Amino acid sequence: MSAAARLTMLAVLAGIVPRAAGAQWSGGVGLADSLLATGHVASAESLYYATSSARPRDAAARAALGRYLASRGALRIGAVLLEEARLFGGDTVRIARALAPIYSSLGDYRSLATLPASPLSPAEAKRVRWLVSHAPVLEFPDSVATLPYRVLSDGSGIGVVSLGIGERRVDALIDPRASGVVVRGRAARRRDGLRTFGEDSSGVVAVVPELHIGDVTLSNVPARLVVDSARGTSRSRQLTIIGVDVLQRLAPTFEPTTQMITLRRSGQIAAGVTGTRTPMLLDEQGFRILVDDHWVRAGSGATAQLLSTRPWTLDAKRGTIVLP
Repeated sequence: MSAAARLTMLAVLAGIVPRAAGAQWSGGVGLADSLLATGHVASAESLYYATSSARPRDAAARAALGRYLASRGALRIGAVLLEEARLFGGDTVRIARALAPIYSSLGDYRSLATLPASPLSPAEAKRVRWLVSHAPVLEFPDSVATLPYRVLSDGSGIGVVSLGIGERRVDALIDPRASGVVVRGRAARRRDGLRTFGEDSSGVVAVVPELHIGDVTLSNVPARLVVDSARGTSRSRQLTIIGVDVLQRLAPTFEPTTQMITLRRSGQIAAGVTGTRTPMLLDEQGFRILVDDHWVRAGSGATAQLLSTRPWTLDAKRGTIVLP
């Protein structure tokens, strides 16, 4: 009996999935997806690997493992597996939708520019072609940097931080539901120093030449500009947004008590760091953590209360958050 079949049988016997589902998903991928959705992360990971190993040229198994590993922070490995799935006859359109945000997070704009069946809009494609020859650069004055933030516990986001966009300071919401940088309000209307590439259904496609996060400077950062023309728009709707995916490469630690964020140039958390490691996912559904065997979006409900009262570190490269 193969490893994938043994895991399927054990999952059915343990009542994790119904017997009919186990028979339907005997191939492994569907069951692994179900195990992951119900919070059985270790079993799901084992089954993704076992299924891919048992059928090494199966495009669906390869793609499922790639998507899973990318969502747990192993971006480069996930991208390679998805590329292999495409070569093995996988759904080119679906694979392209999965690869586009991974390439963007990696800063691999050359691969993104040549992605078959690309989901990018014409404006986004124009920006990517520009970024191929104007790669983002990280300027870090020391091995670590700290900056203040205002903690939020109302579910609207993780907190509010002051960013420098060019020569201007703006308040930005750290939003676990968002991806990238979304410039809103007055800063979006002024567009001072921002390079734009056209519009699509989600706003003006742009690049921020210099984004200052405390003492850290990120150059040529992809962004969107959204101008809300409605009169009386609330201040929260005017805040610029920064997604957790922008910060993940810097392995941030959030200290609610002191209201300080620590960023790391290496993006690495020492393996020996003590604390409870809680699995996390960062994908098209946003930033989620595992709470009582359920995936909960960070910043909502009980999770908002947890992250607003206890120090925590995002160790994206290991697919966890660390709670001391």
